[in-house]
Amino acid sequence: MSNNDTVALAPPALMFSHFGINVDDADGLEDFYTRVLGFCVSDHGLIRGDKDRIIFMTRRPREHHQFVLAGGRSAEKDSTVGETGFKAPDLAALRGLKTLLEAEPDASDITTVDHGICWTLYFRDPEGIRCSVSVDTTHHVPQPTAWPLDLSLSDADIIGNTARRAREIPGSMPREDWQAARTAQFSAEGRLTMEGEETGNANPDFPRPHPERVLLPVHPLAARPPAIAQAHCGFKVSDMEAMITFYDKVLGYAVTDRGTMPAIGAEPEREYTYLSRDPNEHHQVILVSGRDMDAPSSVNQLSLRIMTLDELRRMEAELEAHPAVGPLRRTCHGNSFSIYFPDPEGNVVELAVESVWYVPAPHGAPLDLSWSDEKLINWAEQHCRETPGFMMRADWKQRARVELLSSGHIEAEGLVSDVA
Repeated sequence: MSNNDTVALAPPALMFSHFGINVDDADGLEDFYTRVLGFCVSDHGLIRGDKDRIIFMTRRPREHHQFVLAGGRSAEKDSTVGETGFKAPDLAALRGLKTLLEAEPDASDITTVDHGICWTLYFRDPEGIRCSVSVDTTHHVPQPTAWPLDLSLSDADIIGNTARRAREIPGSMPREDWQAARTAQFSAEGRLTMEGEETGNANPDFPRPHPERVLLPVHPLAARPPAIAQAHCGFKVSDMEAMITFYDKVLGYAVTDRGTMPAIGAEPEREYTYLSRDPNEHHQVILVSGRDMDAPSSVNQLSLRIMTLDELRRMEAELEAHPAVGPLRRTCHGNSFSIYFPDPEGNVVELAVESVWYVPAPHGAPLDLSWSDEKLINWAEQHCRETPGFMMRADWKQRARVELLSSGHIEAEGLVSDVA
C-alpha cells in the first residue's frame, strides 16, 4: 500500500487548538508579540537540555496557549512557517493596526490585499516570519484571489469594490451559502467536530492556591493592543500532493480551495492549498509551496485537540501503522494527555485530550495509553496534586478571563468559532 493509499477508518474527532514555531531569537519575538500584538505570556521555561527558551502565549482565556515560541532555530535557513493568521472585527481595526505597524521598526513588508473573502493586512515579524490579519467580507470567492486594497478609501468604497469584483468571478456566492454547503459536506463526511466534554475525574476537590499570582502579566511597554483574534496557521511544504493526502485522509481536513497565489509584497508567487474542518472558517491550515527540505521544519507544534482518550488510542494505533509518520512521543503534561508525531515532512503535530487540571508549563511525564481511563486519570490526578502551582483548569480559565478583561488584552471575541 502506498502512502497515498493509507486512509483513516473515519476522520478523528478533533479541533484546531494552537500553533508553535521554532525561532532564532525567542526573547526578541516575545517582546514583539507581547508589546505590539498584545499577547500575554502564560508560562515559559527551558527546553533542549535547558539551552533554549520556550514561551507560551495567549489572548484567549479558554486556551492556556494559542501561540508558542521555541528558541534554538538556526538563522542560516529561512523559516518554513508560511504565516500565522489573525482576524480583526472591521476595517477600522485593520487601519489602526497598519498605522501601529508602520511605526514599528521591527515590522516589515506591510502590504494590504483584497482576497474577496476577506480584506487582509500582511506584515513580517522581526525574524521575517509572515503574519496576516483579515476582516471577513460577506462573499465567498474561489481562492487564491488577490486584488489591490487601498485602506485610505472609505468603508463604503472598499465594500463596493469587492462586491463588484466578486460578481465577475465564476463560482462566487454569498458567504452564508458557502457555509451552508460546507456544513452539509463536513457533516456527511464526519469532519465536523464540536467542542467535547473534558476528560474528568470523579472528585475534582483541589484547593485554589496562590490567589495573588498573576497568570497573564502584561508587557510593561504595551499600548492598548489591537483588536485581533488568532485564526489559522500556514507552513511551507515540498510535496503538496502527499501533504494534502495526509492532512485529508489521516487528520480529516477538507480542501476548501487550491491554486496559485500571485506575488504579494516580498512574498513570491506560490501554490496555496486551503484546509478546514469548520464551515465558519474557509481555512484553518494553509499548505504553501516552496519548502526547502534542507532546512529543518520551523513548526514546533501544530496542536489539535482530540475529544476522548479512546479516540487518542485509536489515532495512536493508526499513526504507528502509517508508513510516512515517524516515531510517536506520548506525554502527560498535567494539562493534557498528548501524542506528538512528525508529519510526512517533519512538522510536529500534537493530538491532545484536555484534562481538568492546570500545572505550569513546560511540564511532562511519560504517558502509557495502554492503561484504562480510570487508572490513567487517577495517576495523572496524583501527579498533578504533587506539582507546585497546580490548580483546576476551570479556575485557570476563569481567572485568565478576568485578568485579560481587566488589562484590555482579551482577544476580539466572536470572530472565531469554538470549532476553530
